[in-house]
Amino acid sequence: MNATARRRHERREDIIRAFWRVARSRPRRSVNVRSVAAEAEMSPANVLHYFASLNELQITALAGAMEQFSERRQRIIDRPESATERIYALIDAGVPDEISDELRYVYESVPILAEHPEYLPAHRALTERQIMLYRTLIEIGAGTGEFALASPPGVIARNLVALEDAYDLYPLVGDRTPREECRAAVRSYAELALGIAPREQ
Repeated sequence: MNATARRRHERREDIIRAFWRVARSRPRRSVNVRSVAAEAEMSPANVLHYFASLNELQITALAGAMEQFSERRQRIIDRPESATERIYALIDAGVPDEISDELRYVYESVPILAEHPEYLPAHRALTERQIMLYRTLIEIGAGTGEFALASPPGVIARNLVALEDAYDLYPLVGDRTPREECRAAVRSYAELALGIAPREQ
């Protein structure tokens, strides 16, 4: 990367960090190019030099957040623990006590996709990667005899991700079910689907 390209990359990263600072401090609908520019200490025109629109900035920021989310989950897969313990750790990470601003924005950005289908791949990639991570771990556990699968690995993996998504969406629409109860519900399905004994509380 030459000096010009490196500088452009740095400026884009500065703008993305400014976007998240603004996003965390105000409702989503009040985030605009002007507020991001002020936070980044540059003009709105300068922001639009690096990102063609607010939507492009939002989706770029979300793609980065989604990649970090996936990397954190990959680190769980790489732990030297039993497949069962890693399944529980994935569930704990996927149904956190607090819904992060980044995850909130992932869900709230869905309406943008109807007008900007070019951003669909980032959302699909996040879902498919989560499914792949679960499926890999399920296949490892089945291969070692730790799991006795009630359904094909891909079906179980997709259902686990769908449950995570549902329980992460519920708080955004006002549901106040304790988060540990939500995690317990996902674990209950995993235990049935994988043929493992319920975890001791």
